[in-house]
Amino acid sequence: MHNIQNKGVAVYCASSNNIAPEFIQQARTVGKLLAHAGVPVVSGGGSAGLMAAVIEGALESGGQAIGVLPQFMVDKGWDHPKLTKRIITQTMHQRKMQMAQLSCAAIALPGGVGTLDELFEIITWRQLHLFDGNVVICNTDGFYNRLLEHLQFTVENGFMRPAAPQKLWQVAENAADAVTAALSPAQDPGIQYHMPDKPIV
Repeated sequence: MHNIQNKGVAVYCASSNNIAPEFIQQARTVGKLLAHAGVPVVSGGGSAGLMAAVIEGALESGGQAIGVLPQFMVDKGWDHPKLTKRIITQTMHQRKMQMAQLSCAAIALPGGVGTLDELFEIITWRQLHLFDGNVVICNTDGFYNRLLEHLQFTVENGFMRPAAPQKLWQVAENAADAVTAALSPAQDPGIQYHMPDKPIV
């Protein structure tokens, strides 16, 4: 389904401008590195924050930047004006599905609740074999440390299987490692879930 040779990499990230420069620089580097690898950036297509930095990094390096936005965001003028291609959806749900369909892997840069929503949905899809690409959490400056601790807490308390952290996502500490991990051969998640024979009471 996801062919690394002809698909892009989905990049989930913040659209806020009120962000420290190191986060913006790492986002721009992700765009540049994907462009150098000949892989299109697939993003939410916004004109601000890390999203704009990823798009501009790709374009500055001769790459492609595909933006996927729902109609209401376009109506508000939130789309980046220099996108290589703009895809308009009717809903946020369609936006996430379209981004996944266009991508062979996904990278989550630092972000807020929208980024977390996208990250957890694509992890869930990978768990259910609906998305077979790599999912990479880019832990710039330890941004995701607390989230990773909580995910480990869910494993320790039986809410996820012990193999989940190794099978469903990878963690990178910087842009270069994130892109390398995203473009590496994807492994089968290897986690099978079955409904219980009897109802849980």
